[in-house]
Amino acid sequence: MNSMNSMSHRIPAYQLTADNRPLDALINSRILDLSVTDNRSGEADELSLSLSDHDGLLELPRRGVLLTCKLGFTDTGLVDMGRFVVDETEFAGTPDIITIKARSADFRSSIKSGQRQSYHRQTLGQIATTIAQRNKLKLVITPALSGLPLEHVDQTDESDLNLLTRLARANGAELAIKQGSLLIFKAGQARSASGQPLPRVTLTRQDGDQFRYSEADRNSDYTGVSAYYQDTGKASRQRVTAGSPEVRGAGDDPNAKTRVLKQTFASEAEARRAAEAAMNETSRQQATFSINTGYGRPDIGSESPVRLQGFKPQIDRLNWIVAKAIHRYSRSNGLTSAIDLEASL
Repeated sequence: MNSMNSMSHRIPAYQLTADNRPLDALINSRILDLSVTDNRSGEADELSLSLSDHDGLLELPRRGVLLTCKLGFTDTGLVDMGRFVVDETEFAGTPDIITIKARSADFRSSIKSGQRQSYHRQTLGQIATTIAQRNKLKLVITPALSGLPLEHVDQTDESDLNLLTRLARANGAELAIKQGSLLIFKAGQARSASGQPLPRVTLTRQDGDQFRYSEADRNSDYTGVSAYYQDTGKASRQRVTAGSPEVRGAGDDPNAKTRVLKQTFASEAEARRAAEAAMNETSRQQATFSINTGYGRPDIGSESPVRLQGFKPQIDRLNWIVAKAIHRYSRSNGLTSAIDLEASL
């Protein structure tokens, strides 16, 4: 464990390894900036490391090195931030600085490579199991989602990641890959890598140096979402709608406007689930909140549920979810966190 500069009475600490070996004293003494970005859903987490090379003694690191990172404070311990693979290096001056960028090791696997496969009359859980096994990931999926029947799914030169992302979205779910686990869960019901619900954390005005709240009515023009499915009995496409459809008769809402999904689904049930999932997303009025904490909160990651306290009543009563968290150490500021939140009004 390496201590950082003191920040008031709390002392930040970090632990870095390269290919399972601790960084040596030469490298540790030259760290100018260390940040970990915890992204939401199917995006890769990122690690960035800046090193002083004022005397030219450092070697440029090779790509493919496996980095692990833990962040925290000496009084509370360290939080495992994950495994990262170096995929970019930069040398710039003056002053001479080497910048290393790495992305989540879980996103370096074959899950981003194109595949060709068809799945006939399988459940979402069965398809996810096949893909998890192919990519050597542990599958964690909620039972209600696992049993959803899918009539027919074609994967044509499409990555496993893209396929599962679109299947999850069409069924009102979200997908994440964390620490060797493939997670599929209901939107807004985040799970840890072990499958347990993430604990709700509370943030107050006293936790932050700066904050910003905003709200916007997104896609408010749409009052309904339609999806088509192929009716094999009638040999034609049929349509289902969630919400209020556009005008068709004298009794319909003259102000209604329907968004139509491009994909044609294999069954009525699949089309209805997709329309309802898209309607839930479309009808939400998104509120956003960002806060920079005085002390770092590496325990807060993407999808974590958050309770805000001490701001405005209409802000405090919302159910917030972390969209992105950036945990950063610098010599001047110690360990801090920048946290972006989202909520539905």
